[in-house]
Amino acid sequence: MNLLSLLAGLTRHDPHAIIAIDADPDQPQHVSRAELWRHTLQLRADLATAGVGRGDGVLVLLPASSSVLEWHVATASLGAHVVCADVDSSADTLGDVLRRVRPKVVATPHLGPASTTLHEAVRHGEVHGGVVPTVAVVPAPGRTPPVDPSPYDVGAGAWLPSPPTVGMPMPEVRGDEVAVAFLPELAAHRESALTRHAHATAEALGLGEDDVVLCTTPPSSPLWLSIALAAVSTGATCLLEARPTPRTVLADVARFGVTHVATDAECAAALAALAGTRDTPTWRWLGVAGRADAPEAHAEAVRLSEQAFGLPATALYTVPELCPPVALWPSGAPERSRGHAGGRPVGSDVEFRIVHPETGAALPSGVLGEIQVRGTVVPDTWLDSPDAFSTRRTVDGWFCTGDSGSLDVEGTLRHTGRVVAASRD
Repeated sequence: MNLLSLLAGLTRHDPHAIIAIDADPDQPQHVSRAELWRHTLQLRADLATAGVGRGDGVLVLLPASSSVLEWHVATASLGAHVVCADVDSSADTLGDVLRRVRPKVVATPHLGPASTTLHEAVRHGEVHGGVVPTVAVVPAPGRTPPVDPSPYDVGAGAWLPSPPTVGMPMPEVRGDEVAVAFLPELAAHRESALTRHAHATAEALGLGEDDVVLCTTPPSSPLWLSIALAAVSTGATCLLEARPTPRTVLADVARFGVTHVATDAECAAALAALAGTRDTPTWRWLGVAGRADAPEAHAEAVRLSEQAFGLPATALYTVPELCPPVALWPSGAPERSRGHAGGRPVGSDVEFRIVHPETGAALPSGVLGEIQVRGTVVPDTWLDSPDAFSTRRTVDGWFCTGDSGSLDVEGTLRHTGRVVAASRD
C-alpha cells in the first residue's frame, strides 16, 4: 500500500468525510477526503512539471496544515522524498539543509519570515555546487495566494500550486522509494514502511473513523507525520494547528471534539496547569514524548495530566531517527509504568534487545544496557552519509539507539535515559 492509493481508497469509500481540519481561530477549514485528493493530484502534476522525479528531494518549510499532507503524498507518488525543516530555521541552519538535501523544490509559506531566510541562505552560498531550487509559494489554508510569486524566487523561478481540476485520473504509481528523510541525520524511510507503521500506530492508539487526532509538534518532527498518517490510515480526522500553544491546544480539543493528543512533556505539563478552563469531554488519550536525556519529565507530565483531566496518559518511546512512536504503554498499564517511556513495540515486526554498551553482548531481562531496535521503524540509511549510518547498525541488522533501558520477561521496554559511555568493538 502506498500513500496515494491509501488516500484514493478513503476517498472512494466516503468522499465527503472530513480528513483534516485546519484550526485557524477565525476561519477553520474543514477539508474533505475528496478535496485533499484533488489538491494532491494537482500538486503531483505541478511537481512533475517542476522536474521532480524518482530520488529527488523536496524541502517543505510549512507550518502544520493540510497542505503538508498534500506535499507528502504527492511527492511520494513521484518516487521522491520530503524533508521538513522548521519554518523558523535560521539562515545558517537552512543553508546547511539545502546543501545536504539539494532539493528540486522548496515549499515556503506566503507571508512570514521563511522567504527572507531562504533568500539569505542561498545568497550566502550555502547551496553546494550552485544547486538552486525552484520555490513553491503556499498560502495558509483558506487564504488568498499572492498575485505574483516572483519576489520569492531565489534564482530558479517561483510558482503557485495550481487550483485543483475535477476529474483528474488516478496515476499509475509503482515502486517503493524513500518517501521521507528526518532531520538532523536525514534518516531515510521508504513509503511502505510509513504506511505499515501508520496502521500499527492507529491500532496501538485504538483509532477509529469517528476520532479526531491532534499532534502539537511541528511537521519537522517525525512524531507529527506518524500521528497524522495514523489518523489518515484509519479514516480518522487530523486536527492541524499551525502555531500551537497550550491555550490554543486546549481550546481546539474542546472546540473540535478531539479524542487523541500527542505532545511533548513541556506542553503536557502546561496543559495540566490549564485544567478546568475548558470542558473536554471527548478527550480520551494523551501521548507524551520527551527528551531522551530527561526521562523524569515524562513521568511528571503523565502524572499531572492524569490528575488534571482524568484520562489515561502514556509516555512515548521515541528516537529521532526512527518512525515514532517506537513503543508505548496500553491504557490499562499501571500509572507507575506509563510514566516512563517504553511499553510494547508499535508494530508486529518491531523488536527490542538490550546489550552491553561496550561489548555488544545481549543482556538478560531486568538488566540495564543499550536499547537496540529492528523492524519497520528503522531507517534504510542516512541520505547524505550512508557510511555514518553503518556505524549505528550492527552486522545482524539491529539499530543502536544510544539509549539506556531494560526489558522484562514479557519483552516490555523501560527507557531510563542515555547510555553514559557507549563504545563498541
